[in-house]
Amino acid sequence: MKRYLQCLLIAALVLSLVGAAGLNKPAQAQEAPSGVWFGTWPYVLPPEHSFNAYVTNGGLETNLGVGFRSYVELPMAFYMWSTGEYLPLLAESWGFSDDNSYYWTKIREDATWSNGDPVTADDVLATYAIGRLMNWSDFAYIDRLEKVDEKTVNYIFLEGQGSLLAERFILKNYIRDAYTYGELATKAQELYDSGKTSEDPEWTELVDEINAFRPDELLASGPYTYTLDDVGDTYMTLHWHPNSIFSDSVNFGEIRIWAGETEATTPLVLSGEIAHATNVYPPSTLEAFAAAGINTVAIPRGYGPALLFQHDTWPWNITEVRQASALVIDREENAFLTNGLGATATQYMAGLADSMVPLWMTQEAIDQLDRYEFDPDRAAELLQSAGFERNADGKWADADGNVITAEFKFPAEFTDFSGMALNATEQLNEFGFDITARAIPWQQCADDIRNGDFELSVWSWSSQSPFPARQFYGPIQRFNYVGLTQGQKGMNFPMEFEWNGEMIDLDQMINDSSAGLDIEKQVEITSEVALIINQLMPFVPLNELISVEPFNTDLIDGLPDPDDPILQNPSSTDHFIIYSLLTGAFSPK
Repeated sequence: MKRYLQCLLIAALVLSLVGAAGLNKPAQAQEAPSGVWFGTWPYVLPPEHSFNAYVTNGGLETNLGVGFRSYVELPMAFYMWSTGEYLPLLAESWGFSDDNSYYWTKIREDATWSNGDPVTADDVLATYAIGRLMNWSDFAYIDRLEKVDEKTVNYIFLEGQGSLLAERFILKNYIRDAYTYGELATKAQELYDSGKTSEDPEWTELVDEINAFRPDELLASGPYTYTLDDVGDTYMTLHWHPNSIFSDSVNFGEIRIWAGETEATTPLVLSGEIAHATNVYPPSTLEAFAAAGINTVAIPRGYGPALLFQHDTWPWNITEVRQASALVIDREENAFLTNGLGATATQYMAGLADSMVPLWMTQEAIDQLDRYEFDPDRAAELLQSAGFERNADGKWADADGNVITAEFKFPAEFTDFSGMALNATEQLNEFGFDITARAIPWQQCADDIRNGDFELSVWSWSSQSPFPARQFYGPIQRFNYVGLTQGQKGMNFPMEFEWNGEMIDLDQMINDSSAGLDIEKQVEITSEVALIINQLMPFVPLNELISVEPFNTDLIDGLPDPDDPILQNPSSTDHFIIYSLLTGAFSPK
């Protein structure tokens, strides 16, 4: 087994993963570090601003985002996309039971809240008791939680069958404190134990009570916390405290979060007042950053625009026509006109993000992938083999003179998707198709795709998930009849067909690519699914969007080298900034 698969298997099946050296000692720091980290986030102001960790409107999710929140409320672990392993944060060890009927986590012995109380299994139970009422996806896999001891919790799986996706939910959830939420958690657990469901009024009433809850203070397991007095019109400040397991390792006494989105933060980046920002900046602004000597770091967003075909519509139901379409669009050019420096041309054309291909496919399968490199001559040969020829006007037509023509619907408000669609239309027409681009409101575009009311269109492919089933999900399940409501056909690409002499169900194969814990089997299934998508081209994955983020090295030391594996992590809950700041990789200049 390849090394990266060994790492992935260890991450999934390990029964004990001891914390990294240097991260398991008790917190002993008594003085705040002197440095200040300058970031940005569009938080809301009081009185809407609250410490409620379960609500999206005005709560911690709104005010801290997935980046800053990890400095206040620690999850169990941090995921490394390059190796498929989890690194310890709040937990010191974790794993699946021998029979895969439950998962378990053990919190570090020295983990404490900002008030000095230990982080215990009771905090985990309280977190999930309320989470169940708040419709957490975890409970599609988890039946119940059991307290083993003061630091250990078992998560009992439904039907005794866990998965790596369930593991990710468990290890990535932010753990809340029972001191603050204990009363609500007790009510939630008693309500569930009584047999009540979301259909009962008592359930709705308690959800309303949870949403209305406004804690007086914020207890933090991470090294920073704040009060409402720290929330200002211009910026808010997170303050270091000495009681976190990461208080020793961070090098910043304060985290200053400037308020606002792209428009508000651009001048602050240019003036050198922001160390790092995750806002989306247009190419002209990125050029201004470069001219000002401000470094940028590019990391994946985990998705990108794809050319979608309606498979009921001639000639897009012909494989050779779809393959030819992939061959005549210069993906490098298309990526640049999609989002400038913020997009990169797809390489493998496998339905998986390029960074996931080496992790989830065998080398033998990778070698079989058609890269669909720009080749109009090969595209012409394919069309001729399917009975098409250029007519007197230079347009491709079938034997009856029917020209390859279509309307290309794209969402007017999405500048990246619009850029992709207009450039793809131009390149297809240069080759000899007759495509008309049509901008429509994005909501209508999405509805038309779902209803199959289109010939060509654009929407996302891939996702910010490390699991192949979720990577394959868009668009071949999301916008196809198998994933839509009754009466909606979407792309209408048939998912049951003969392949290599036997009938297959591609929809089920995609689901199976992330089922269970047998990594080698998942790699085998994923490889087969990827080859099918690659050869049939049910959609053309043109490029992947990347997040180009300013990183001011005049303020901060520790920017990873461009080839550092941690930069393979996408701009989501696994952003490299989170782990690097917590473990001391960043320091003031």
